[in-house]
Amino acid sequence: MNYKSKFKELEEKYILLREELSSIHSQSPKEITFKNSDGTILDEIFGTMSSYLALFERREDNRFYIIGLNSKVEEVELIDKNEVIGQPVDLTPLSEKPRLTELLNLIHNTGEAHKLSVSTTDDDSEGYYMGFSVSSGNIIITWEPGYLQKKDAELRRSRFEFENFADMLPEMIYEVDLNGKIIYANTQAIKFSGYTVEEMRKGLYISQFFPDNYKQMIENLAEIRNPEDISSNEYFVRKKDGTYTPIVTHSFAIFHDGKIIGYRGTITDITRHKSFEEQITREKAFLEHLIDSTPLAIVISDVPGNITLVNKEFTNLFGYKSGESVNKNINDLVVPDELREEAESIDKLAVERHRVIRETIRKDKYGNKIQVSLISTAIVVNNEPVAFVGIYRDITTEKKNALQQEVLYNISSAALQQMDLKELYPIIERELSRIWNTNNFYIALYDSKTETLSLPFFADEKDNFNEAPASKTITGWVIKNKKSVLLKERDQIKLEESGDIELIGTPCKVWMGVPLKVDNDVIGVLCLQDYNDEDRFSHDDLYVLDFIANQTAVALQRRIMLDNLITARQKAEEAAQSKQIFMSTMSHEIRTPLNEVIGITNLLLQGNPREDQMDFIKTLRFSGNHLLTLVNDVLDYNKMESGKIVFEQISFNLNDFLDEIMRSYSFRSKAKQLDFKIKKEGNLPVNVIGDQIRLNQILSNLLSNALKFTKQGGITVLIRELERKNNHSKLEFLVKDTGIGIPSEKQSAIFENYTQAASDTTRRYGGTGLGLAICKKLVELQGGTITVESEPETGSTFRFTLNFEISDDSSRQDDIQAAETFNGLEGKRILVAEDNKINFFVANKFLTGWGVNVTHAEDGQLAIEKLENEDFDLILMDLHMPIMDGIEATTIIRNSDNPRIREIPIVALTAAIMSENHDKMDQLKINDYVLKPFKPHDLFERIKKHIR
Repeated sequence: MNYKSKFKELEEKYILLREELSSIHSQSPKEITFKNSDGTILDEIFGTMSSYLALFERREDNRFYIIGLNSKVEEVELIDKNEVIGQPVDLTPLSEKPRLTELLNLIHNTGEAHKLSVSTTDDDSEGYYMGFSVSSGNIIITWEPGYLQKKDAELRRSRFEFENFADMLPEMIYEVDLNGKIIYANTQAIKFSGYTVEEMRKGLYISQFFPDNYKQMIENLAEIRNPEDISSNEYFVRKKDGTYTPIVTHSFAIFHDGKIIGYRGTITDITRHKSFEEQITREKAFLEHLIDSTPLAIVISDVPGNITLVNKEFTNLFGYKSGESVNKNINDLVVPDELREEAESIDKLAVERHRVIRETIRKDKYGNKIQVSLISTAIVVNNEPVAFVGIYRDITTEKKNALQQEVLYNISSAALQQMDLKELYPIIERELSRIWNTNNFYIALYDSKTETLSLPFFADEKDNFNEAPASKTITGWVIKNKKSVLLKERDQIKLEESGDIELIGTPCKVWMGVPLKVDNDVIGVLCLQDYNDEDRFSHDDLYVLDFIANQTAVALQRRIMLDNLITARQKAEEAAQSKQIFMSTMSHEIRTPLNEVIGITNLLLQGNPREDQMDFIKTLRFSGNHLLTLVNDVLDYNKMESGKIVFEQISFNLNDFLDEIMRSYSFRSKAKQLDFKIKKEGNLPVNVIGDQIRLNQILSNLLSNALKFTKQGGITVLIRELERKNNHSKLEFLVKDTGIGIPSEKQSAIFENYTQAASDTTRRYGGTGLGLAICKKLVELQGGTITVESEPETGSTFRFTLNFEISDDSSRQDDIQAAETFNGLEGKRILVAEDNKINFFVANKFLTGWGVNVTHAEDGQLAIEKLENEDFDLILMDLHMPIMDGIEATTIIRNSDNPRIREIPIVALTAAIMSENHDKMDQLKINDYVLKPFKPHDLFERIKKHIR
C-alpha cells in the first residue's frame, strides 16, 4: 500500500470550514436579531458553529460580560466555558487580550463592525478579532487565524488525521524526526515493541531499537530525496524485553514547504516469513541432496522442455554434467532421432497430467544407446503444469539378463517338446541369434570312444563341415581343457605355433567357444566366430555364452535321457499291451470251457440226480468254482493294478447276504469237522448300499484261507457297527480262526503280491498268493482298512472296515425273491448271439426253463439279420464271435435309424473281463454284462432288470 499517497489524500479531505464566517460577514448587522439571547436559538447557534464565536453584553456598570461562547473559543483562548460565562471580561483570562477589550469598546461606541489584529504590533502572527453588534445591543466577536496559525493548524490536523488513520490499520506505523527520535508509533507498533504509550511520549530513539545498525538505518532514510521515493529494508529490531525480531520497513519522507521534516513508514514482522524461508531452504537442500543421492537419473525441465536441474546419476548415465545440461532441451540431448516422435508423445501425455511409464531407448553424450525405464510426470501448481520431472533407470543389464533367461527357457522348453534332436539345434541357433550374430555358429558333439566331432548344426560364411577329428582342433582343445576361451587372431597363431592346435578351414579374426558339460563330462562345444571384426565378442559375451552352454548341455542331456525314457516307455507300453492281450485271451480261453463245465454241472444238479451221482456232481462243481476263483484272483488283481476296477452301489439286504455266507461255508466247514459261526453285535442296518459282490469276494478269500489253514477248532465271523452318521454306517468285519497262525515277521508280507507265509504253502495248501493282496486293495479302494492279529499254532484274526450308505429300499427284497424263484420272464423273446454250441446249450437250457422263447444266431451278422426281420425283447450278445463279433454288431445296432432296433436292450456275454473291454462296453452303450461262467441267478437278474 502507498501510505504516503493515502495520508495526503486524507489531509486534502480535511480543510478548515472557512465558509462559516464568510456567510456571516456577508450579512448586514441589522439583519441578525435574537429573539431571546438566553433562548434555544442562541444555544443552537453556539452549539452548531465550528468557528470562533463569542457573545458579550455591556451592562450598567459599563463593564462587558461574557454571555456566550462555543468550544472553538475555549480551544483558542484556553479557557473553560463554565468558569467564564456571566463573568465580566476583566475578571477572566480574556483580560489579557487588550485588543479584544479595545474592539468591544470600538463597536459599542460606533455601532459598526470592526476588525483588529490580536497582536499589539498589528501583524497577523496571532490572527484577527472581528465583531459587530446585534439589535439587542450585544456584541458578537469572531476570530480568524493568521498565516502561521493556519500552517500550524494544518500540520496539527494532518498529524491528527494521520495518527487516527494509522491506529485503524493492522500494520505497524511509525514516524521519526530528522534526529532519529520516534515521535509517533501506532497501537500495533507499540504493542509489538513492548513499550507503553507513556514511554513512547517521553521519547525513544531508533538507536534503542536498532543498536547494531541504527546508523545504517539513518543512512538508508537519508537517501530518500523526493516525495515519490520509498526505502524498503530488512532489519532485526530489538524489543523492550531484549529479543530480536526480523522486520521489513517501507519508509518515505514527510515534506513541508518543500523541505523534509521527518520520515514515516510501515513495519512488517517477517518472523513467520523467515521461518518459512528457512524451512524452504532446508527442504530445498534436503530435496537436492535426495535427488543427488538417488540411484536413479533425474532431470527437471520447464514446460518447453529446457532442463533446469539434473542430478549426479543423470551425469553418470548420460555423461552430461550440470553445466552442459541446464537450459538445453532434454529431447535434443538424450532422445535418438528415430524416437523423437515417441518422446514428443510422452511430453504431450505429461502436459495432460498423465503419469507416463515407458521402457524405451535413450542415447548418452557419446551416442551410445541405453535401454531405460522412463517415468515422466508434470509438476502442477494452481492446476497448471509448471515443470516436468523425468526419472530414468538403466535397464540394459536387466533386459540382457531377461533376454538370456528367455533364451534359456526357450531352449529348455524346446528340448522337452521336440521329439527329434535334429529339430532342436536350429532352435538353439535361432535363440542365440537374439543375442549375437550367428552367421558363423556351430554345435559340435564329442564322441569320446572315437574321439571325433559330429556337427549336427553348422552355419558358416566360408566353410562347411559335417564331421571332423577332435585332435589338434580348437574345438578339441576346448574339450580337452574343459574351459571356455575367447581367441583373437594372434591367440590362435600362438596356439598353433606351440603345437597345441592345427588350424583347419578359413582363419577367423575372433573365435569364441564354450564346452557343453554334464556332470564334469564334456559332451560337445558351442562356437561363435567372426571373419571381419576381432572385437565382435567380449569376455562378457564369453561369460554369457558359457552360462547358456551349461543350461543347453543340461537341456541336451535331458532330451537324450527323455528320448531313452520314451523308448523305454514305448517298450513298457508294448509289454503292457501284450500282457493285456494275453490276459484277455487267457480269460476268454479259460472261462469258455469253465462256463461249459460249471453250466452243465448246474444243469445236472437241477435234473434230480441219484444220491451217488450227487457227490460226483458237487465235487465237479467245487473244483470248477475253485478253478474259477483262482482265475478271478489273477484277473481282478490286474484290473486293480491298472486302476480300472469299478465298484457298484446297489442296495442289498445285509442279513440275507450273511445267511448266504452261512449256507455256503457251513457245509464246507462240516466237511472238515470245523465249527462255523456268524455273530452280529448291536443294531446293524438291514439294507445297505454298496458292492455286494466285492464284499463277498473279500469274505470268501478270508474264509477260504481260514478253511484252508485250520485243521481243528472253528471259524467265527463277527460283524459290528463302529459308527453311524448322516445316514452312513461304518461296519467292522472280523474273520477269526484257530489255524496254524502267522509269524509276526511275516504278517506285513502276506498282503503283498504272490506272497505266502511259507515257501511250501502253495505246494501244501494251494492258491496263487494273491488272495490277501486282492482283499487289501479291495478294502483300501473303498476307503477302508484291513489288519491281522495272529500267533503261530494259535490262530489268526483278520479285521477290516467298510463304509455303507443305509438304504430303506424294500423293493430289493422282491427282486431277490423273484430272482430266486426265476419267475417273470415267461413268454419273453430273447435273441442269443453265441458261436460256442455248448455255451448256447447251457444258456438255452436255463432260458427255456424260465419260459423264455429263444432264437439263436451264431455270429453278429446273423444276429443283425434276425433283428431286422423279427421282434425281440432283449439280446444276449457274446463279444467274441467269428465273421462279426459282438462289439461290431452292437455298434451297428446302436447306429440304426430304426428306433425299434436302436433301442433294444443288450446284455453282453463275455469271458474277457479286462478293463479295455469294460471301457468298450461303456462306449457301445451296452446295458449290462454277464461274466462267463455265469451263475443262473446272475443271468436271470440281469435279464429281468433290462428286458422290455
